[in-house]
Amino acid sequence: MGFWVMILALISGAVLIYFSFDGQLSKLTKKIAFVAGFLLIVGAIFIATPTGAEFVMKIT
Repeated sequence: MGFWVMILALISGAVLIYFSFDGQLSKLTKKIAFVAGFLLIVGAIFIATPTGAEFVMKIT
């Protein structure tokens, strides 16, 4: 289950970063999309590491 959540987060982050370069969005929306996509990708990679998994287990 966790593997598929990580894959979905990576794909969602990539889509948000792709749309952050869209010419029809406002500057603020582009920045928000880029930051959200970047955080999704970094978060998915962090949770996939053993240290990140231990951190998540501690806080839940």
